[in-house]
Amino acid sequence: MKRLIHSILVIFLAATVSSLLGQGAPAGVGTPAGAGDKNLADDGVKARSIELERIKREAEKVDAEKYAPINKEIVAKFPQIKEDFEDIQILEAAIIKAYTNGKTIDYSLIESSANGIARKAKRLDSNLFAAKDEKKVDNPLDEKSKEKVQKTKTLRELIVELDDSIGSFISSKIFGNIKIIEPEVAIKTRTDLLNILKLSELLALEANKLK
Repeated sequence: MKRLIHSILVIFLAATVSSLLGQGAPAGVGTPAGAGDKNLADDGVKARSIELERIKREAEKVDAEKYAPINKEIVAKFPQIKEDFEDIQILEAAIIKAYTNGKTIDYSLIESSANGIARKAKRLDSNLFAAKDEKKVDNPLDEKSKEKVQKTKTLRELIVELDDSIGSFISSKIFGNIKIIEPEVAIKTRTDLLNILKLSELLALEANKLK
């Protein structure tokens, strides 16, 4: 009789376990406390991150429209853009050669080449962009600012900074596809271009002073 009762209990327990396994764990069993809240928090952080990125992109778009709007005739201006793009690099190479080659520095060549870069940069700015706002770059071209910069920067420093700005400018994605230009690319490209203009004019002044 005891064996029969024991067998019935074993069968009953086995059936109960099997039923539980088939149905899955009861709600809440196996889920750490607060796990649901954590998932909601993660979703909230992700949503805020997406929204912040959207706001940033909109701000860049507005900034670009004001500071670096692309010239509507940029395609028609491409031959001049290409010419000036290449000439700036040639003139910069001439400056470096005049500074590093030979027993003496050719200040006259540096001055004329720097003035040439300034002219090319101005035309590039008008052909690439349709704005005159230069607030993103300090404009040191008034007399007091010229004197201040010339006292703090050597000829070599101006050449190095000009070379860096030209290197950044010529690597702009604008020149890969002038029909599709991202706002941040337009802003960075114009900033580099205005730096080139500023530095080339200062370099010409410094070379003229030293020759």
